[in-house]
Amino acid sequence: MDVPDTGRDRFICDGATVVALGGELDLATAEKAYEAIAAVAVRGCVVVDLSEVAFIDASGVNALINAMRVTTRERHHLALARPPRQLSRILDVLDLHSLLPTHADLASAVAAHAGTRAAAH
Repeated sequence: MDVPDTGRDRFICDGATVVALGGELDLATAEKAYEAIAAVAVRGCVVVDLSEVAFIDASGVNALINAMRVTTRERHHLALARPPRQLSRILDVLDLHSLLPTHADLASAVAAHAGTRAAAH
């Protein structure tokens, strides 16, 4: 798998736009979720609020990874807020927390991107 050099500590960040996802993030919805995140990522940093996601499968995880690639290419950040337990387990097993940083709540995810230069997270 081609993993991008996220270089989070080098990207300028003047805040983040929140993209809220909900329901099931699976084969039927993953592309739409990816497109929503990618559309915001070209303009700035993104926090994906996953608090309303009830289910996520490999397609959903792949959509998040592909969205991270777009975000990194645009020299912006992407962070996940309030991931469901199922996604946290997947990120643990696949050792993806460094690629897809997570925050326990939306406020801390947004706050991490409030400065002029975000710290590595």
